[in-house]
Amino acid sequence: MNGIGVALSAQDAPVEIDVRVEQQNELIEAMGTELSAHVNDCWARAKFAKTEITERLLKCERQRRGVYDPEKAIEISRTGGSDIFMRITDVKCRAAYSWITDVMLGNGKRPFELSPSKDPELPPEISSGIVDLVRMEMMEFVQAGGDVHPEAFRVRMEQVHDEIVDKLREEAKQKARRMEGKIDDQLSHGGFDKAVREFVDDFVTYPTAILKGPVIRRTKAMKWGPNFKPIVITDYARQTERVSPHDIFPSPNSSTVNDGFLIERHRLTRMSLQSMRGTPGYSDKDIDQVLDRFGDQGFRQWLMGDQERDRLEGKPHARLYTKEVIEALEYWGSVQGKTLIDWGYKGKIDPYLEYECNVWMIGPFIIKVAINPDPLGRRPYEIAQWVSVPGSFWGTALAEQMRDTQVLCNAAARSLANNMGIASGPQAEVQVDRLPDGEDVTAMYPWKIWQTTSDRTGGGQPAVRFFQPEMNAQALMNVYQYFSRQADEVTGIPNYVYGSAQSGGAGRTASGLSMLMDNAAKGIKTAISSIDIVVASVVDRLYIHNMIYDSDPSCKGDFKILAKGAMGLVAKEQLQMRRNEFLQATANPIDLQIVGQNGRAYLLREVAASLQMDTDKLVPTTEKLEFQQEQLAQMQAAMAQQQQLAAPQGMDPAGNPAGGQDANLMQ
Repeated sequence: MNGIGVALSAQDAPVEIDVRVEQQNELIEAMGTELSAHVNDCWARAKFAKTEITERLLKCERQRRGVYDPEKAIEISRTGGSDIFMRITDVKCRAAYSWITDVMLGNGKRPFELSPSKDPELPPEISSGIVDLVRMEMMEFVQAGGDVHPEAFRVRMEQVHDEIVDKLREEAKQKARRMEGKIDDQLSHGGFDKAVREFVDDFVTYPTAILKGPVIRRTKAMKWGPNFKPIVITDYARQTERVSPHDIFPSPNSSTVNDGFLIERHRLTRMSLQSMRGTPGYSDKDIDQVLDRFGDQGFRQWLMGDQERDRLEGKPHARLYTKEVIEALEYWGSVQGKTLIDWGYKGKIDPYLEYECNVWMIGPFIIKVAINPDPLGRRPYEIAQWVSVPGSFWGTALAEQMRDTQVLCNAAARSLANNMGIASGPQAEVQVDRLPDGEDVTAMYPWKIWQTTSDRTGGGQPAVRFFQPEMNAQALMNVYQYFSRQADEVTGIPNYVYGSAQSGGAGRTASGLSMLMDNAAKGIKTAISSIDIVVASVVDRLYIHNMIYDSDPSCKGDFKILAKGAMGLVAKEQLQMRRNEFLQATANPIDLQIVGQNGRAYLLREVAASLQMDTDKLVPTTEKLEFQQEQLAQMQAAMAQQQQLAAPQGMDPAGNPAGGQDANLMQ
C-alpha cells in the first residue's frame, strides 16, 4: 500500500520521539496484501491455540467475582438448593493485592533505583596528567630545600588517583540521580502507578499478567498563556499500560513475550484512532480509510468468551452497542529480510538477517509498519505469574491454587444453608388418603385444624405426624473452617495478614504478630521478585530510550537498574524503629566528627522520607551544606584575622600575654 509508514531503526533516528519515519511512496500494493495475509494466518493460529486458556481466564475471573461456572450453576438449580458462593478467593486476592501495592507503591518512592554499573576508569590523558602533577609538586618541594623519599612519589600518586576516582564516582552517582529523577517524572506523566496497580490486580487473579511500556502516545495537555488563557497543546508521552490477558495472543509455541510472534487486540474509538494521525510510524491515508469504512458502524471480531468477559466486567449489553468500537490487531514478530524484500520493501535490508517488525492492522487495512526500535530487539511487553511454569507463557493463578478449597468451602456453605432451611422448623408426614377433598397440605400455620377421616386399618395411627429434621450445622461449620484454613496454606496468605481477629498463639502479641508477618512475607517474596523483574525491564527500556534520544548529557552514563520491591517486605515498623535507634545512638559529638554533617543530613533525610515528609524543606541538600560550611570557614578566618590585627603588641587575640599559659608559668 502506498500509504504505509515504515519506521527505521533506532540507530538511524536523530529525533527524540519514537523513531524517524520515512514515507515509502514506492511500496508496491503487494506488500500490503502479503503482509495482511501473514498477520491473518498468525492471528488464526493464535486464536485456536488460546481456546483452552480463555476458559481458564474466565474460570479465574468467575471464581473471584463469586459466580459459578455455567455447568455447576445448572447442577445447583436442578436440586433447588442454595446457590451461595463464599468469596474467600476474592478475600485472598484483595489481601495479596494490598500487600504487594503497599510494598511497591506505598512508601511514596519508586520501587527501583539507578546506580553506576562499575567504578569509573581514568582515561589515559588523566593518568598521565597525574604523573605530571606529582612530578611538578616534588620538584617544587626539592627546590624549596626539602628531601624526597622515593616511596613518597608512589604514595602521592595513589593519593591523587584515589581523589580523582572519588570525584568521578560521586559525579557518576549524581548523573544516576538525575537520570532517576527524569525517569520518575516520565513514569508519573505516563500513568505508571495506575498501570502497575491494574497489573498487580491481574497478577493475583489470572495465570499471567502483562505490563507494556514505554509506549509513545500523542496526548493533549493544557498550559496557561497570557492573562491565564488556557492553551491546549499536543505532545508525546511515554506511557505504561496494563494489557488484559484476554487481549494477548502469543504464538502456540511461545514461552516468553519474545518467542515466536505476539498479537495484542485493541478496542479503539474513533477519537483514539484519530489521535494516531500525524504520529510517527502511522499512515494517515490508511487511518482515513479505516474511519471512512468503519467510522459509522464500528468493527469487532467476536471471539469465544467475549460475551462472558463483558458480563463479568460489568458490561452485559456491550454486544448490542458496537458502533463506537473499532478493533485493531498489533502484531510483533520476526521476519526474514528476504521476505520483506519479496513483499515489496525497498529500504536497505540484509536478506539473510531477521528483522523484528511491528504491524497494526484493522480489517484489511494496515495502518502501521515499523521495525522494532529497541537496540536489542525486545518487545515492549513484560509478563509475570503468581506461580511460574517453566517453559510456559501461562503460569498458575492464585485462584487456581485455591480452587479445590474454594469448591469445598462452597459445598459446605451450601449444605449448611440447605440444612438450616430444612431444620429450621418441623416437617410433617401426611396420609393423603385420609384427608377430605380440598384440604391444603402445603399450608402450615399456628392453630391450624387438620380435618382427617378415621383410620380404616383400625390401628389408630394419626393421619398427620410431625418430626424435627436433624441440625448438622456444627459439623458443617467445622468442615468449612478446616478448608478455609487450608486456603491459608496453599496460598501463603494467612488471615492475620489482612487483619483477621482469629490469629491465636503468637499472633496475640505485637511482637509475635510481627514475627508471623515476617514468616508470611517469605512466601510472597517470590511473587514480588517476579514483579521486580517486570518493573526493572520497563525502567531499563525507558533508560535506553533516554540514552539514545535525550539531549541532556548531564544525566547520561552507564547505569544498572536495581529493583527494590522484594526488599520492601522487611517489616517497615521494625526498620523505622532501628533507624530511630541508630539516629539517637549517633547523636553525640564523637560520632558527629566521624559521619560529618553530610552523613547526619543523610540519616535525617532517610528518616523524614520514611515518614512521608518533604525532605527538601527539612534537610538542606549536600551542595547547600557544603556551601554553608565554606561560608562559615571564610567567616571564621576573617574574624581571626580581624582579632589578630586588633590585638595589642605582645598579646594574643584573646588578650593574654604572648606565649599563653607557658609564659605565665615561667613568670
